[in-house]
Amino acid sequence: MASHTVLLLLSFQLITRSLSQPQSNRDLPALIKIREQFGNPAALSGWQAGGTACALPAFCNEQGRVTEIFLRSLDITSTLPPAIGELDQLETLSIENMPGLHGPIPDSFGNLAHLSIFNLMVTSVSGPIPPSLSRTNLTSVSFLRSKLNGTIPRSLRRLPYLTFFDAAHNDLEGPIPPLLVRGGSPDRPLGLMLDGNRLSGTVPWTYALERHWMEFTVANNKLTGDASFLFGRHKTVSGAIDLSGNKFRFNLTGVEMPQQLLFLNLSHNRIYGGVPVSLRESKVAVLDLSFNQLCGEIPTGGHMVQFKAAAYEHNKCLCGTPLPPCANGS
Repeated sequence: MASHTVLLLLSFQLITRSLSQPQSNRDLPALIKIREQFGNPAALSGWQAGGTACALPAFCNEQGRVTEIFLRSLDITSTLPPAIGELDQLETLSIENMPGLHGPIPDSFGNLAHLSIFNLMVTSVSGPIPPSLSRTNLTSVSFLRSKLNGTIPRSLRRLPYLTFFDAAHNDLEGPIPPLLVRGGSPDRPLGLMLDGNRLSGTVPWTYALERHWMEFTVANNKLTGDASFLFGRHKTVSGAIDLSGNKFRFNLTGVEMPQQLLFLNLSHNRIYGGVPVSLRESKVAVLDLSFNQLCGEIPTGGHMVQFKAAAYEHNKCLCGTPLPPCANGS
């Protein structure tokens, strides 16, 4: 009986010890696959049999599980490894400045239930954004300057904590999905950057409900309609609003500028009315209202003195400082 008790105690100690020790090799087979699918680059030589999964450029948690991978400026010519989808504790995947990287985003990335930050910037990755990403835990996405095409999946609205989405300078088309980013707060303002694509349609009204923005930039697309609901004195925009190079049409006269807004570009649209008086009290430092259908006298005073004539050129009938005086002194 005593020997049986001793065996039970030894078994318990072994199990406890194994659970408490780092599981540093659990993700190693997946990393070896990733290295092979990348074409065995020297920069990933640490991911090899007999090594540890926590070799750079991977980072692990206290349990020895891979939670972060950072790849930057590696001379790799290959597709994205589907084996990345096997790293079931991965929280951050950041791939930057790797133009030799091509092909699609693997659908297996949807298996990364803990993935919160996904950066894929300055690559040649093409194809659609996989709807399977809606199964992750994404809060921040940047696909800046890649070659993604197709539409932005509406399924991404299922991501409850996505507050930052940057897909600027790709080849995306179709509408902007409603609720793509939401839930902004003073500590975590929203960012939506979709410049330089082929998006069409109107800006969904759901974005009117959000008060806290860092940036809303959709320049150089094919967007139409009224986007004046993005403005308002009650809103906080700490960075930029850029609607330039579209076909927006709305009356600018009574628009109230967010108090913290620093950059405003509405050029090359079909915006009409007059220059809003609210600009005088705003913090806007960079302004471009050129190439629209604005008319009337430009307000003076306040911060208006800093804006040059180029900010107002090629409108219907704007006048007054810094443009030529209005007719009859009016």
